[in-house]
Amino acid sequence: MKTIVVLDACVFFQMPLCDTLLRIAEAELYRLHFSQEILDETTRNLVQKNRMSEKKAARYQQQIKQHFPESIVEEYEDLIPSMTNDSKDRHVLAAAVKTKADVIVTLNLKDFPSESLKPFGIKAQHPDEFLLDLFSDYGMNIGVEIIKQQAAALKNPPILLKELIERLSRQVPDFAKCMLYCEYSDRISSIALKTLELVGQKKQNKILSYEGEEYYFEIKDRILTIKQKTRGEILKETEDTVNCNFTIQDLEKLEEFEQKLDKQFQKSITQN
Repeated sequence: MKTIVVLDACVFFQMPLCDTLLRIAEAELYRLHFSQEILDETTRNLVQKNRMSEKKAARYQQQIKQHFPESIVEEYEDLIPSMTNDSKDRHVLAAAVKTKADVIVTLNLKDFPSESLKPFGIKAQHPDEFLLDLFSDYGMNIGVEIIKQQAAALKNPPILLKELIERLSRQVPDFAKCMLYCEYSDRISSIALKTLELVGQKKQNKILSYEGEEYYFEIKDRILTIKQKTRGEILKETEDTVNCNFTIQDLEKLEEFEQKLDKQFQKSITQN
């Protein structure tokens, strides 16, 4: 049975996080709900904080309602007076109670104390925690495919997948890390293996290694290790597992290093 979720206005407000959550709902990985009051609060804040014009905010709200007509919660207003959470967010909890939600996804966890939610069997989750829980069930690779589609759909301006992951990291850092590792760990490994094949040095104890200005690559007993010289190990790959701790900046620097390595060897081939 799909998890029933109410998204708070503060989550609808955040881009590109909201787009990610709506795409996941569109993929039917959870059952999305919201109220007209939640949408009105969202569009009001978008206009007040100069994120959107009134016309664009109204169109944004209309698009959400058109895409998710079954998600709108109604006739919950009578429940609001009996809610005991933060007064300005009692309408959110009332909507969740009305729709028998499992989770309220919010950035303002303090406004939804557990003692106010427990009688209704509802919990509040930060979107980072919610996404990690969701894709621990469905598989992180499903999450990667969804944000790939999201990145491909962004045309004005266009955006690379790694740039989208970086933006998501501002609101959902742990989920963004999982997406980064899932999508790019093979890329990092391939750069290290190419480097070791081309310029690696063999040592007597059967270690193949390369030491650059910022990164160190090593293969020993079929275990690949990559270290960043100030932060330490950023990837270790065995036959069965991959442990990652690299950043988007590491990825970009290693890709730049690979380009220089390719040019160097292309030049040497041409000269020979």
